[in-house]
Formats: sequence, structure tokens, C-alpha cells
Amino acid sequence: METKEFLAFAAGILGVPAERLSLETTYGSIPEWDSMAQLRLVTEVAAKYKVEIPFAEVVNVTSLWEFLRRINGASPKKVVAVDLDNTLWHGVIGEDGLAGISPNLPFERKLKALKDRGVLLVALSKNNFSDVEWFFGERDSAQRHGDTEKGRVSRDDFVSWRINWDCKAENLVQIAEELNLGTDAFVFVDDNPAERLEMKAKLPEVTVAAFPPNLDAYFPPHELTEEDRRKTEEYRAEAARKRCLAGMRDEMREVREEVFRELGVEVEIHPLAEDEVARVAQLSQKSNQFNVCTNRYAEDEVRALAREGLVVTAHARDKFGDQGLVAFVIVKDGAIVDWVMSCRVMGRGIEERVEAEVERLAAARDVTGLSACWRASGRNAPVKGLFERFGFKLESECVSEKHYSKILTQRHGDTEGK
Repeated sequence: METKEFLAFAAGILGVPAERLSLETTYGSIPEWDSMAQLRLVTEVAAKYKVEIPFAEVVNVTSLWEFLRRINGASPKKVVAVDLDNTLWHGVIGEDGLAGISPNLPFERKLKALKDRGVLLVALSKNNFSDVEWFFGERDSAQRHGDTEKGRVSRDDFVSWRINWDCKAENLVQIAEELNLGTDAFVFVDDNPAERLEMKAKLPEVTVAAFPPNLDAYFPPHELTEEDRRKTEEYRAEAARKRCLAGMRDEMREVREEVFRELGVEVEIHPLAEDEVARVAQLSQKSNQFNVCTNRYAEDEVRALAREGLVVTAHARDKFGDQGLVAFVIVKDGAIVDWVMSCRVMGRGIEERVEAEVERLAAARDVTGLSACWRASGRNAPVKGLFERFGFKLESECVSEKHYSKILTQRHGDTEGK
């Protein structure tokens, strides 16, 4: 669905000229988009584009960008890549010095609030690193002594940054690789129209915000989980893990048990608890690579699946820190309905332990065999052969689906989960 076509469609529902709208138009930002118009949008989108929005999710679909994202089946955004000069602050630090720049407080507070909700912040600035380091050094020192206003961003609020004179698109690609995220997870904010045009030309999958931006359009509200609150710290720890693994011998890098021991991984696996429901729903919405069927769930749907079958969750930690709830598996009527895991922990031996415990718990419920399916989404190729690794037998396949089965033996009932 093209943006122009969708804006014309939305304009007809809201009763406004299309030129008054953009993808950053949000609920309540124009008088015509009130609660009744919200219900009309949801109903008409469902009818025209066959996109069902669960009732519990209606309050979260609050921007035209979010409607279009769901229509196109695009992934949610996870990162704001922000310029510094005349964006994070007013002025050019390399020319004006510390005394010549002033804070852009509303923007800083918005970024800080997003970071606290689990959105990752990265900085992309064509600048001398020493100037920027000097600014944040002074800022962080002042904050430690209580000399600055609350709600302003510090250096530690950024999970990564590139402060140099290189192409910003190339820098963004490097950061995406560092964070193990697709470049389509990024929203780019820059006051310079030339930088915005270059980003659109070189990385069209990156969302380039208008300036000044309405970031609420790209990061709808949701129930906060503990994983959201510590997201920045988790991604910093992930960078440390990568450095640790990079130091391992080449022949060890693909040996999961060696990786498991090198990182000191611990995994806790158990049936779903009520306080995990929000995180499971969130993981189903956000995970794309390690997601065998790419089903998306609201919280009520997760609870219903737990009542009707078995939902197993896995928490992981290692010597670098606690990674929280990183995986879930849904089993119903002898079938693995879903197998989802955060891509951050792929290839570290966690998936084998989760599957072994799922099979043990299923066998303990007198399940004698499991079926499973992998369904292509365009993003989940990394798990195309997942069930073969677990010893499942391929029963049938076509271009976009593979179906499997596995007989469960009594040994699963005698194996304790780790």
C-alpha cells in the first residue's frame, strides 16, 4: 500500500483534505480525529484491507503510520537515530562551543521518555568526537551534582553512536549490525533536509521523520514490561557478549555448547505465569527472525492459549547480565503452534534447552507426539531448519511451509528442566 493512496483513504474517513494529513498525524492531533473517527478508521481499515485489529489493541493504533504499518505487515520500530547539532540541541557545537548552544528541552524529554519505554537511542552526528564527548562529559557531571533539569538525556541513554564525518547511512548500517537489528527498525531524525534525502535514497527502508518530528506516530503506547525498562542496558551488554565471542577460536564459534559455557548462560524454563503475559504478547509482535509462524498475539489471546494448552517461557542470563524473558513456545492439541525467541540470543544453545523442556512438559501431560510447522514470512529464514535440528521428521513441504512430526519418548518425562 502506497503512502499517498492510504492518506487519501484516511482523508475520506476523517473528512479532511489529504494535504492536511501525513503519516505522523496522530489521534487527537486534529479535531476531526476523535474517538468516533478512531472507531471508523479501525472498522474501514478492517473492511477494505482485511486487517483485523483486536479490540484490546485499538487504543494503541494512534497514528496513520501505525495503521499503514499494519496494512503492509511491516515491523514495529525499535530505534531512534538522532542528529545532534540543531536537533538534540540548538546551535553547532564545533563552531559555537558549549557556551553557544542551548538545549532543545521538549525534544530531549520526548527521547528520554521513549528510552524509558524501551526504545533504543543512537546518535549520528557529523562532528568532532572530542567536542561531543566534552558536551556529554559536562552534562553528565552536572546531572550527578543535580545542576540540570530532570528528563534530559545523558550519554548513557544512547545505546550506540557514530560521531564522525562519514556518511550517516553507512554509519546507521554499522550500528544495525552491532545491535543485530534490521535497518527497517530505525527512525531517523535530522534537521538537515540534505541528510534526510540522502538517508531516504540510500536506505529507503529506514523511516525518515519530518522535522520537527512527531515520534509518537512511530512508537505507540503499550504496557511496559521489565524488559522495556532495561532495554538500553541489555543492548550494551550484548555488545560486550559479541566482543567476548569474537575472542573465541574460529572453530568454536558455531559450537553451541562451547558458546553456552563461554558466556556462562543460565536458562530458567517454566509454564507461563500471569506476570509474563504482557512480555509474551510483546515478543510475538516484535520478533521476526526467530519466529516459526509469525503469528501476532494480544494479551487476552495469550491467556486463552495458556488455558487451552501449554505456553512455556524461558528466561536467560549470563555473566554480562540478565536478559529477561527471551523465548516462548505454545503447544496445543499435540501441535507446536508457535516457537518464538529474541534474535539477540540465537545460536547460544538456549533453543535446544527450551525445546527439550517443552518436550518433557508435553510428555508429562501424556502427549505422545508433536507436530510442528515453519511458515515463511520473508524474515524468518534463520529458523527454516529449526525443527530438523530438534530431530523432527519432515512430513510435507511447499515453497512457503514445512510440516513436521516427532514421537516423544518416555525419557522426556525423566528429564529435569534447567
